Amino acid sequence: MQTRQRREQVLMVLKERRRVTIEGLAKDLEVSTMTIRRDLRRLADEDIVTLVHGGAVYNEGGAYLPALTVREKTMRREKSAIAEYCAQQIPEGSAVYLDNGSTTVEIADALRGKQNIAVLSHSLPVLNILSHAKNIQLISVSGIYEPRAKGFFGDLALRMLRQFRIDIAFLGVTAVDAEDGVMSAVFYEQALKKVLVERAKKKILAIDHTKIGGSSFLKVCDLHEIDGIVTDKFADATFIAKAKRMGIEVAQV
Repeated sequence: MQTRQRREQVLMVLKERRRVTIEGLAKDLEVSTMTIRRDLRRLADEDIVTLVHGGAVYNEGGAYLPALTVREKTMRREKSAIAEYCAQQIPEGSAVYLDNGSTTVEIADALRGKQNIAVLSHSLPVLNILSHAKNIQLISVSGIYEPRAKGFFGDLALRMLRQFRIDIAFLGVTAVDAEDGVMSAVFYEQALKKVLVERAKKKILAIDHTKIGGSSFLKVCDLHEIDGIVTDKFADATFIAKAKRMGIEVAQV
Protein backbone atom coordinates (compact mmCIF):
# COMPACT_ATOMS: atom_id res chain seq x y z
CA MET A 1 0.00 0.00 0.00
CA GLN A 2 1.35 3.41 -0.96
CA THR A 3 1.91 6.07 1.70
CA ARG A 4 -0.79 8.39 0.36
CA GLN A 5 -3.39 5.60 0.21
CA ARG A 6 -2.53 4.44 3.73
CA ARG A 7 -2.84 7.93 5.17
CA GLU A 8 -6.19 8.37 3.46
CA GLN A 9 -7.34 5.15 5.13
CA VAL A 10 -6.03 6.35 8.49
CA LEU A 11 -7.96 9.59 8.09
CA MET A 12 -11.12 7.73 7.05
CA VAL A 13 -10.93 5.55 10.17
CA LEU A 14 -10.35 8.63 12.34
CA LYS A 15 -13.39 10.41 10.92
CA GLU A 16 -15.51 7.34 11.56
CA ARG A 17 -14.27 6.41 15.05
CA ARG A 18 -13.13 9.87 16.23
CA ARG A 19 -10.46 8.19 18.34
CA VAL A 20 -7.90 5.52 17.44
CA THR A 21 -5.06 3.65 19.08
CA ILE A 22 -1.70 3.11 17.42
CA GLU A 23 -1.79 -0.64 17.98
CA GLY A 24 -5.35 -0.93 16.71
CA LEU A 25 -4.64 1.00 13.52
CA ALA A 26 -1.46 -0.96 12.89
CA LYS A 27 -3.39 -4.21 13.17
CA ASP A 28 -6.27 -3.00 10.98
CA LEU A 29 -3.97 -1.75 8.20
CA GLU A 30 -1.40 -4.53 8.62
CA VAL A 31 1.55 -2.18 9.07
CA SER A 32 4.01 -1.52 11.88
CA THR A 33 3.22 0.68 14.86
CA MET A 34 6.18 2.87 13.85
CA THR A 35 4.49 3.53 10.50
CA ILE A 36 1.24 4.51 12.20
CA ARG A 37 3.11 6.79 14.60
CA ARG A 38 4.64 8.61 11.63
CA ASP A 39 1.27 8.92 9.91
CA LEU A 40 -0.43 10.29 13.03
CA ARG A 41 2.44 12.70 13.65
CA ARG A 42 2.05 14.01 10.10
CA LEU A 43 -1.70 14.49 10.62
CA ALA A 44 -1.00 16.25 13.92
CA ASP A 45 1.42 18.61 12.18
CA GLU A 46 -1.42 19.49 9.82
CA ASP A 47 -3.75 20.11 12.82
CA ILE A 48 -6.07 17.30 11.74
CA VAL A 49 -5.65 15.18 14.87
CA THR A 50 -4.59 15.63 18.47
CA LEU A 51 -1.98 13.17 19.67
CA VAL A 52 -2.74 11.53 23.02
CA HIS A 53 -1.06 8.72 24.92
CA GLY A 54 -1.19 5.61 22.73
CA GLY A 55 -3.15 7.10 19.86
CA ALA A 56 -4.93 10.14 18.45
CA VAL A 57 -8.24 12.00 18.51
CA TYR A 58 -9.80 13.49 15.39
CA ASN A 59 -10.13 17.28 15.65
CA GLU A 60 -13.81 17.88 15.09
CA GLY A 61 -14.73 21.08 13.31
CA GLY A 62 -11.37 22.39 12.18
CA ALA A 63 -7.76 22.94 13.01
CA TYR A 64 -6.41 22.48 16.49
CA LEU A 65 -5.11 25.46 18.44
CA PRO A 66 -1.59 26.22 17.17
CA ALA A 67 -0.25 27.32 20.56
CA LEU A 68 -1.58 24.20 22.25
CA THR A 69 -0.31 22.03 19.40
CA VAL A 70 3.19 23.33 19.99
CA ARG A 71 2.94 22.57 23.70
CA GLU A 72 1.74 19.06 23.00
CA LYS A 73 4.85 18.35 20.97
CA THR A 74 7.15 19.06 23.90
CA MET A 75 7.90 16.90 26.94
CA ARG A 76 5.51 14.18 25.79
CA ARG A 77 7.05 11.37 27.82
CA GLU A 78 7.10 13.47 30.98
CA LYS A 79 3.52 14.67 30.52
CA SER A 80 2.30 11.12 29.95
CA ALA A 81 3.94 9.93 33.18
CA ILE A 82 2.50 12.89 35.09
CA ALA A 83 -0.96 12.15 33.69
CA GLU A 84 -0.87 8.48 34.63
CA TYR A 85 0.15 9.33 38.18
CA CYS A 86 -2.58 11.96 38.53
CA ALA A 87 -5.24 9.55 37.30
CA GLN A 88 -4.20 6.98 39.89
CA GLN A 89 -4.66 9.48 42.73
CA ILE A 90 -8.37 10.09 42.09
CA PRO A 91 -10.69 8.22 44.49
CA GLU A 92 -13.95 6.74 43.28
CA GLY A 93 -16.86 9.15 43.63
CA SER A 94 -14.74 12.27 43.19
CA ALA A 95 -15.70 15.43 41.33
CA VAL A 96 -12.62 16.32 39.29
CA TYR A 97 -11.85 19.46 37.32
CA LEU A 98 -9.44 19.41 34.38
CA ASP A 99 -8.04 22.78 33.38
CA ASN A 100 -7.08 23.50 29.78
CA GLY A 101 -3.55 22.61 28.68
CA SER A 102 -1.49 19.89 27.09
CA THR A 103 -0.88 17.95 30.32
CA THR A 104 -4.54 17.96 31.35
CA VAL A 105 -5.39 16.56 27.90
CA GLU A 106 -3.10 13.65 28.77
CA ILE A 107 -4.83 13.29 32.14
CA ALA A 108 -8.19 13.08 30.38
CA ASP A 109 -6.85 10.26 28.24
CA ALA A 110 -5.59 8.43 31.33
CA LEU A 111 -9.00 8.78 33.01
CA ARG A 112 -11.04 6.98 30.36
CA GLY A 113 -11.01 3.70 32.26
CA LYS A 114 -11.96 5.24 35.60
CA GLN A 115 -15.18 4.24 37.36
CA ASN A 116 -17.77 6.43 39.07
CA ILE A 117 -16.23 9.89 38.88
CA ALA A 118 -17.49 13.22 37.58
CA VAL A 119 -15.23 15.30 35.37
CA LEU A 120 -15.82 18.99 34.76
CA SER A 121 -13.90 21.01 32.21
CA HIS A 122 -13.99 24.03 29.93
CA SER A 123 -11.37 22.45 27.66
CA LEU A 124 -12.70 21.26 24.30
CA PRO A 125 -9.98 18.60 23.82
CA VAL A 126 -10.70 17.20 27.30
CA LEU A 127 -14.43 17.07 26.57
CA ASN A 128 -13.81 15.38 23.22
CA ILE A 129 -11.58 12.71 24.73
CA LEU A 130 -14.01 11.84 27.53
CA SER A 131 -17.21 12.16 25.50
CA HIS A 132 -17.45 8.37 25.04
CA ALA A 133 -16.27 7.31 28.50
CA LYS A 134 -19.11 5.13 29.79
CA ASN A 135 -18.50 5.35 33.53
CA ILE A 136 -17.66 9.04 33.82
CA GLN A 137 -20.20 11.81 34.31
CA LEU A 138 -18.91 14.55 32.03
CA ILE A 139 -19.92 18.16 32.67
CA SER A 140 -19.09 20.94 30.24
CA VAL A 141 -18.41 24.43 31.57
CA SER A 142 -19.72 26.72 28.85
CA GLY A 143 -18.79 30.24 27.85
CA ILE A 144 -17.16 32.18 25.04
CA TYR A 145 -14.93 29.96 22.94
CA GLU A 146 -11.28 31.05 22.78
CA PRO A 147 -9.50 29.35 19.84
CA ARG A 148 -5.97 29.91 21.16
CA ALA A 149 -6.72 28.07 24.39
CA LYS A 150 -9.20 25.66 22.79
CA GLY A 151 -11.64 26.25 25.62
CA PHE A 152 -14.61 28.22 26.95
CA PHE A 153 -14.11 31.31 29.11
CA GLY A 154 -15.77 34.55 30.19
CA ASP A 155 -18.43 35.57 32.71
CA LEU A 156 -20.78 32.72 31.82
CA ALA A 157 -18.06 30.15 32.49
CA LEU A 158 -17.15 31.81 35.79
CA ARG A 159 -20.77 31.92 36.99
CA MET A 160 -21.29 28.29 36.06
CA LEU A 161 -18.06 27.19 37.71
CA ARG A 162 -19.07 28.83 41.00
CA GLN A 163 -22.10 26.51 41.20
CA PHE A 164 -20.00 23.37 41.64
CA ARG A 165 -18.28 21.67 44.53
CA ILE A 166 -14.96 20.34 43.24
CA ASP A 167 -12.95 17.71 45.09
CA ILE A 168 -9.76 17.87 43.02
CA ALA A 169 -8.70 20.42 40.41
CA PHE A 170 -5.74 19.68 38.16
CA LEU A 171 -4.33 23.01 37.06
CA GLY A 172 -2.18 23.86 34.09
CA VAL A 173 -0.13 27.04 34.39
CA THR A 174 2.17 29.22 32.33
CA ALA A 175 4.78 29.39 35.09
CA VAL A 176 5.25 28.82 38.81
CA ASP A 177 7.81 30.23 41.21
CA ALA A 178 8.26 29.86 44.96
CA GLU A 179 8.20 33.62 45.51
CA ASP A 180 5.94 34.88 42.72
CA GLY A 181 3.46 32.01 42.93
CA VAL A 182 1.30 30.52 40.19
CA MET A 183 1.11 32.56 36.99
CA SER A 184 -0.88 32.76 33.78
CA ALA A 185 -0.26 34.59 30.51
CA VAL A 186 -3.75 35.78 29.53
CA PHE A 187 -6.55 37.49 31.46
CA TYR A 188 -9.37 35.09 30.61
CA GLU A 189 -7.35 32.09 31.79
CA GLN A 190 -6.24 33.89 34.94
CA ALA A 191 -9.84 34.69 35.90
CA LEU A 192 -10.99 31.10 35.52
CA LYS A 193 -8.02 29.65 37.38
CA LYS A 194 -8.66 32.03 40.29
CA VAL A 195 -12.20 30.67 40.63
CA LEU A 196 -10.86 27.11 40.44
CA VAL A 197 -8.51 27.83 43.32
CA GLU A 198 -11.48 29.16 45.32
CA ARG A 199 -13.86 26.29 44.57
CA ALA A 200 -11.62 23.21 44.69
CA LYS A 201 -10.93 21.42 47.96
CA LYS A 202 -7.62 20.16 46.60
CA LYS A 203 -5.59 22.08 44.02
CA ILE A 204 -2.87 20.18 42.16
CA LEU A 205 -0.41 21.59 39.65
CA ALA A 206 0.22 19.03 36.91
CA ILE A 207 3.30 20.50 35.26
CA ASP A 208 6.55 19.45 33.64
CA HIS A 209 9.80 20.96 34.90
CA THR A 210 9.97 23.65 32.20
CA LYS A 211 7.15 25.57 33.95
CA ILE A 212 9.10 25.82 37.21
CA GLY A 213 11.10 28.98 37.84
CA GLY A 214 9.59 30.78 34.88
CA SER A 215 7.64 34.00 34.97
CA SER A 216 4.50 35.58 33.56
CA PHE A 217 2.74 38.87 34.25
CA LEU A 218 -0.59 37.61 35.66
CA LYS A 219 -0.69 36.06 39.12
CA VAL A 220 -3.26 33.37 39.88
CA CYS A 221 -2.41 32.63 43.52
CA ASP A 222 0.43 32.22 45.98
CA LEU A 223 2.23 28.90 45.91
CA HIS A 224 1.16 28.03 49.47
CA GLU A 225 -2.48 27.99 48.29
CA ILE A 226 -1.67 24.91 46.20
CA ASP A 227 -2.06 21.50 47.85
CA GLY A 228 0.00 19.33 45.53
CA ILE A 229 2.45 19.36 42.64
CA VAL A 230 2.99 16.50 40.22
CA THR A 231 6.02 17.01 38.02
CA ASP A 232 8.90 15.12 36.44
CA LYS A 233 12.26 14.06 37.84
CA PHE A 234 14.07 17.01 36.26
CA ALA A 235 12.29 19.63 38.37
CA ASP A 236 14.49 22.18 40.13
CA ALA A 237 15.57 20.78 43.51
CA THR A 238 15.54 24.17 45.26
CA PHE A 239 11.96 24.84 44.19
CA ILE A 240 10.87 21.36 45.26
CA ALA A 241 12.46 21.84 48.68
CA LYS A 242 10.72 25.20 49.16
CA ALA A 243 7.37 23.74 48.12
CA LYS A 244 7.71 20.89 50.60
CA ARG A 245 8.55 23.33 53.40
CA MET A 246 5.25 25.07 52.63
CA GLY A 247 3.47 21.78 53.29
CA ILE A 248 2.78 21.04 49.63
CA GLU A 249 2.73 17.38 48.61
CA VAL A 250 5.19 16.89 45.76
CA ALA A 251 5.42 13.85 43.49
CA GLN A 252 8.17 13.51 40.89
CA VAL A 253 7.43 10.81 38.34
